[in-house]
Amino acid sequence: MLKSMAAVIALVLGMFYSSASAQLSYMGSATIGEHIVPEAAKAFTAKTGIPFGNIEMQSSAKGLKMLQSGAAPLVGVVRPLTLEEKQQRLYYRIIGYDALGVYVHAANPVARLTQQQLKAIYTGQITNWHEVGGADAPILCITLTQGDKRAQAMLLQERVMDGAPYSENRKEVDRPPDEVAALLTEPYGITTVSPSFARPGIKAVAIDGFAPEPQHIRSGAYLLSRPLLLVTPARPLSEVKQFIDFLLGPEGQEIVAHKFVPVR
Repeated sequence: MLKSMAAVIALVLGMFYSSASAQLSYMGSATIGEHIVPEAAKAFTAKTGIPFGNIEMQSSAKGLKMLQSGAAPLVGVVRPLTLEEKQQRLYYRIIGYDALGVYVHAANPVARLTQQQLKAIYTGQITNWHEVGGADAPILCITLTQGDKRAQAMLLQERVMDGAPYSENRKEVDRPPDEVAALLTEPYGITTVSPSFARPGIKAVAIDGFAPEPQHIRSGAYLLSRPLLLVTPARPLSEVKQFIDFLLGPEGQEIVAHKFVPVR
């Protein structure tokens, strides 16, 4: 009997830990998924003993869809939620601040653009760098694939392009690191990506006089500042809530500060 009871207890405990691991998992933004969650998950598990499951890096939009369908307990979003999304039964917290940096090749002499110039570039009204003080060379816009509502595309269209569509004359890639890799090979390219993905060989361009620096991101002076959100159902699972609270505490905020602007 004792052996049978021990076997049952072991089975129950195994199911509990397996369930916890499955429950506490991540989907959504690659910006949060690559630069915050892996290190935070490791520190959280070491502190609490609660295992962390899968980390799946898709888009903010896909993560929210999975959350709404009940297929994801925790998603990362790198843009403000829309009014429609806020009206749904969601629980969300800002864990830090990021920006959508506008980057050009390091050899490009252009160091600043206005919002109107940037809009004209991405809508195809300005097609040559000499129109904005650069070399006499065609501009190549490098963007993420537009098949889904990517947070990056939505933010640029909302704050820079006044809702206008992107020019058809552009190069599309799948992930933020691919944007940077493409720009490194395109001396006359331009792209928008989180500074957390930046590498030597590209440089950020100021917009309306403000660069994507911490003080301008936190204050919102930089036009393309954006929050880093963790979103769950209205009643988050205990393990999920503990993980969010951990990221908002001193240890978690230190991890956020490695690449982003912390909340605290």
